[in-house]
Amino acid sequence: MKGLVLYECGKTEIRELERPVCGDRDIIIKVESAAICGGDVHFYNGTLDLGNYPIIMGHEFAGIIAEMGVNADKYWKVGDRVVSENTYSVCGRCPSCEKGNFVNCENRRTMGCDENGAFTQYVRVPGELLEVYKNCLFRLPDSIPTEYAPLLEPAANAYMAVVQEGRLMPGENVVIFGAGALGLYSAQIASVSGAANIIVVGMESDKETRFPCARKLGATHTIVNREELKLAEEVKKICGVSGAALVIDAAGPPAVLKQAVGLVRNDGTIVRIGMNDRPFDQGMNVINVKSIDIKGHMGYNTTSWRNVMNLAACGKLDLGTMVTHRLPLTRIQEGFDLLKDSSAIKILIDPDQ
Repeated sequence: MKGLVLYECGKTEIRELERPVCGDRDIIIKVESAAICGGDVHFYNGTLDLGNYPIIMGHEFAGIIAEMGVNADKYWKVGDRVVSENTYSVCGRCPSCEKGNFVNCENRRTMGCDENGAFTQYVRVPGELLEVYKNCLFRLPDSIPTEYAPLLEPAANAYMAVVQEGRLMPGENVVIFGAGALGLYSAQIASVSGAANIIVVGMESDKETRFPCARKLGATHTIVNREELKLAEEVKKICGVSGAALVIDAAGPPAVLKQAVGLVRNDGTIVRIGMNDRPFDQGMNVINVKSIDIKGHMGYNTTSWRNVMNLAACGKLDLGTMVTHRLPLTRIQEGFDLLKDSSAIKILIDPDQ
C-alpha cells in the first residue's frame, strides 16, 4: 500500500508500505476517505515536532472494515462502514478513562501522531483498545456518505467546545476567533444550537474563502481582526446589553486570549481550542473581577460524536460546504500548500489514487 510518511521533522514522502497485519482481536479498516487537519499542516511544515519518526500521518478518516481477527468484537462485521475517533491506545485506568474521557488519558496514543495514521490505504485498530474503549469506532448511518465522514471529527471537536464545555443556551451571543475548520464548525454548531449573534473573527486572508463559508454555515457577522480595530466595542454594538456569553478561541495566540477576556461578558465563558506555547503575559485579576470561566479544551467524547452524527444524519449539520478541494493521495503535498495560504478550508484525500 502507499502512504504519506513523515520521516523527519518537516519532511514527508509517499512510500510503498507493508499492509498492517491483523492480530487475533484486531480490526483492519480499508481507508475510503481522509481529511487534512490543521495540526497535520504543522507537522508537515515542521512547526510542531512529533519526535517520533518515521510515521504515517493522518487522523481524520473513515472507511470499511476489511478484516477482523478471529476473536475480534462480534459487534462489528466485515463490510461495515465506519468512522474512527483516531485513538490508538489508552490505559483504561486513569481518572479520565474512568469518566469516559479517553481523549484526556495521560497515556493516550493517537493515530497519525504517536502511531501510524490514515494517509494510506489500511489502518489497524488494536483489539486491546476495542476492549477498553467500545466507541473508538462508530458505524455510519446510511445517510452520511463515507466521503464526508472524516469531517465528523472536527465537528465533534466543535460540539464539545460550544455545547458541552461552553454550555451555550439558545438566544445567547457567541464570538469565535479563528476561521479555520474548528472555528467554522463552532459557528455552525452555535447556529444549530440557537445562538442569536454569531461573530467570526479572522484574518485578512480569510475574507475571500473562509468568511463566505462562515456566513453560509450560520455566522451573522464576520470581522477582520486588524490591529487598529476596537473589537470589544464592535462586539458590544452587535450584542447590546446581553453581551457575548461565550467566546471560542480557535486561534490560539496569547493576544487573542487577551481580547477574549476583554470582550466576554461578566459571568461569561471562554473555551480555548487553539494551541500556542507563548506566555499569556497579562494580569489575571480581570478574570476574578468579571467571574470568567476559561476552559481548556481537548477533543471530544462519545456524546460529542453521537450527537454530531445524529445531526448530520438528519441533515441539520452540513459536512460538505467546508470542502474546497479533493485530491488523490499522490498529490496530498499540494493540499498542505493550499492550506498554508488559507486558500483552502477542508481537503479530502482519496487514498486509492
